[in-house]
Amino acid sequence: MQKPKQLYILPFDHRSTFRSNLFGWDEPINKAQVQKIKDTKQIIWQAFLKVHLKSSFKEYLGILVDEQFGSEILKKAKKMNIVTILTTEKSGQKVFDFEYGKDFDKHILKFKPDYAKVLVRYNPSNKKNNLMQLKRLKKINNFCQKKKIGLLFELLVPATDKQLEVYKDKFNYDKKARPNLTKRAIKEIRVFGIEPDIWKLEAMEKKSDWPMIIKEIKKDNKKDFKIIVLGRAAPKKVVKYWLKNAAGFEEIFGFAIGRTIFSPSLKKYRDKKINKKETIDLIAKNYQFFIKYWQKFKVFK
Repeated sequence: MQKPKQLYILPFDHRSTFRSNLFGWDEPINKAQVQKIKDTKQIIWQAFLKVHLKSSFKEYLGILVDEQFGSEILKKAKKMNIVTILTTEKSGQKVFDFEYGKDFDKHILKFKPDYAKVLVRYNPSNKKNNLMQLKRLKKINNFCQKKKIGLLFELLVPATDKQLEVYKDKFNYDKKARPNLTKRAIKEIRVFGIEPDIWKLEAMEKKSDWPMIIKEIKKDNKKDFKIIVLGRAAPKKVVKYWLKNAAGFEEIFGFAIGRTIFSPSLKKYRDKKINKKETIDLIAKNYQFFIKYWQKFKVFK
């Protein structure tokens, strides 16, 4: 498949975030609660469409959503030729596994998205868990290659308890340890024969760390890979800093920012402080802001 020159993803494939963090519900949830989450995701979808309708580069705009709460959205987006990305992993798990087990392939084929997405927490120190994850990842890697569906790999490198002890806090860990651990993780993943089309990566706190990451992905890579930066639900000011650092690299062609864009507005809507239309407008405004901000610094090749 041909990749767009840029990709600005609005991800709302979160499940436990909506269930637990937004609404405070425990599992299992009932039919009314399922519908409530679906309706909430429709608000985000309407905000996306508002931006999409006015955009002069519609082919750059994409959505990342789940089957459980977003199947109708995926189908509509597909008909509209919007870039669609389907999440495949169980939500909120420390060890990657498929949402639908061995039937993961059938669920991907049901929607035929442009990309299938996997989210993996992979710290090179966790040898046992990593081997288990790599074996599962190899399955979807091979499936996507065979069916000519893009593979979008979201790599998170969380600190171990021991690493947090050494670096005292998460920011120190992110700045001093995570870049090299990310490089090692990418190497191990690629050595196992897994070659994503798009790497969805945590931002580097120092711009000077990006070339090391890009070089590791480039090494003997026959694929035309790209990188996008994820938002990590960080404050707007922080995400702006990350995007500005990343925009100068040709290999980094966009972003996936979700909770930073929609969470504040959805909480106000939940608490009846704003109405549905105001919520849609605010989310659309936030999404548009990051698109314009990225384009301000991005050098188009």
